[in-house]
Amino acid sequence: MPRLFFLLLVSISFLSCQQRTEEIKEVEIIKEIDPEATPGLIHTVYFWLKDSVDEAAAKDFEDGVWSLEAIPSVKRMFVGPAATTPTRGVTDNSFDYALIMWFDDVAGHDAYQVHQIHLDFVAAQEAKFERVQVYDNVLGKR
Repeated sequence: MPRLFFLLLVSISFLSCQQRTEEIKEVEIIKEIDPEATPGLIHTVYFWLKDSVDEAAAKDFEDGVWSLEAIPSVKRMFVGPAATTPTRGVTDNSFDYALIMWFDDVAGHDAYQVHQIHLDFVAAQEAKFERVQVYDNVLGKR
């Protein structure tokens, strides 16, 4: 009986490890990120989607936004919906999604603008936009 219990325990452990290995295989690293790097330019884009955009179309939009991360000059990228922070006179959380990108410099931003992935994203998704607002800023050094 102890031998049977041991075999059962080993089998369960093996299956668990095999399942975990399969999960790890699904993870794909798009690019290496240098945690010490600092951006030279921040590109912030706010999207207001049309009321006609349903949940499936919004998911397609979000997937499209994430495709922009593959553009070589994009150093880091963040995407998310408006936060539900308290309303104040200086707060605007009326947008649906915000995209924040780091570039080394203006040249990296300019390369992004004409990259085919960006052009494809705009062509595929622009019909979903009610409004888009962009803020770009160069970061100074201390």
